[in-house]
Amino acid sequence: MNARSAEPFMWMGALVILSALIAREAFARAELERAVPLTARELYAAIGASQVKLQLVDIRAELEDYDDTHVPGSIPLPGCEPAGAPAGVAERVLASVPTVIISAAGERAAFDACAARFTAARNLAGGMTAWSDANLPEDSGDYVPPKAAAGGGCL
Repeated sequence: MNARSAEPFMWMGALVILSALIAREAFARAELERAVPLTARELYAAIGASQVKLQLVDIRAELEDYDDTHVPGSIPLPGCEPAGAPAGVAERVLASVPTVIISAAGERAAFDACAARFTAARNLAGGMTAWSDANLPEDSGDYVPPKAAAGGGCL
């Protein structure tokens, strides 16, 4: 076998190695994000950035706490258990979407128990208490799923 016929195999080998390094880097980044919580102000800035799409999951144990006050756009999933969520809500929680988990006070144990459900999850440092203490916008009432919007284009 000459060098010219071996060239495609060398390129494939290089691609396999690079792919493995990229996958390892993605895994390391996801683990780092799990270890470093977001502050309330960082989350507020991320929500405001139009190119950032985050799923906000409120895991406070009592659904009444969510109804009283919550981060706008958050999805109630009491105790991180789909069975405790209001009807039709659990299927809106997607495991593959970057997720911020909101507990009452940012409890690490509650975050760790819930984060295993998601591929990329971050904890809100201080939880809903920190969000309220920072005087950031809050919503109240039952969860209302977002309405489907037209995607543009000509009809």
